[in-house]
Amino acid sequence: MSELANIAIGMIRENPVALRTVNRQTESYLELVESIRQKGILNAPNVRRKTDAETGEEYFELIDGLHRYTAAKDAGLEEIPAQILPLNDAEVLEAQIIANLHVTKTTPSQFTKQIKRILTMNPLLSIAELAKNLGTSPQFIQQRLSLTKIESEEVMKLIDDGKISLANAYALAKLPVENQAEFYDRAMTQSPDEFIPAVQNRVKEIKEARRQGKEAGEAKWQPTAHFRKAKAVKEELENADVCKALVKKHGLKSAEEGFNMAIKWVLHLDPESVEAQKAKAEAEAEARAQAKAKKAAEKAAAKEEKLKAEIEEAAKIREEAMAKLAEKENAEG
Repeated sequence: MSELANIAIGMIRENPVALRTVNRQTESYLELVESIRQKGILNAPNVRRKTDAETGEEYFELIDGLHRYTAAKDAGLEEIPAQILPLNDAEVLEAQIIANLHVTKTTPSQFTKQIKRILTMNPLLSIAELAKNLGTSPQFIQQRLSLTKIESEEVMKLIDDGKISLANAYALAKLPVENQAEFYDRAMTQSPDEFIPAVQNRVKEIKEARRQGKEAGEAKWQPTAHFRKAKAVKEELENADVCKALVKKHGLKSAEEGFNMAIKWVLHLDPESVEAQKAKAEAEAEARAQAKAKKAAEKAAAKEEKLKAEIEEAAKIREEAMAKLAEKENAEG
């Protein structure tokens, strides 16, 4: 028989065979932490009573709700509500599977539409008040509302399906609608640390062109500054292989030149990294051009096939009409 109780965080331990792990860096997890900080846990996790085999200490083991439990710790809660269930090991595994099957996610577009609907129905409700009511942050609400600036249903489908990350989607929404299409493919293929600076540069170009009363024109390629992974920087600090290669290849003489090149390397702005970025951009542009040409060819072929079918259908109708006319003339003659 189950029992609902408030249990101290320190009395709860993770299940060693949990089906999922927790990535504390994802946007959804950070949103969960903020929600629990504001509202507490609304859906109590399931736990069971256990006894430590070595110390004899009694504790509670999580059955499901690892994300909620971890987020509660990160939110600074000292105790959480939990449903205490009398389950054995096999029953725990079944309960975990059922709990995961019951998890459904609201898509970004659905969430955005709902937020917009709430604000439309309550014109006096501020973003800050809505965020507090939902147990989230005003920034989260602002970011989700920014997605309304993406008018392409096809692109919103890519966002809902996770083919375009939310970080890239938020950046894409900052572009004027007429300039978004040129960044659709990059939004799918580039990481946020590459894509977001590229969009920011383009936004600056557009604003500067408008300030001068000019058209921004097509986006021109330029290298994007983005940090290397900490692991790569640490490895270079230990072995200095890149440092030696850059110094030798570019004939660096002074400490100032070396330091400057090191900063550029960390930001992917050294000559080799810039060439790699350019080559990648050209390859992606070529792939987009080929895909566009293929799509246009398929569209033209489909149009031609449709026209051919219409001509054949018209000819068939004409033949049938002529045959009926001839049959009628023969009957009258």
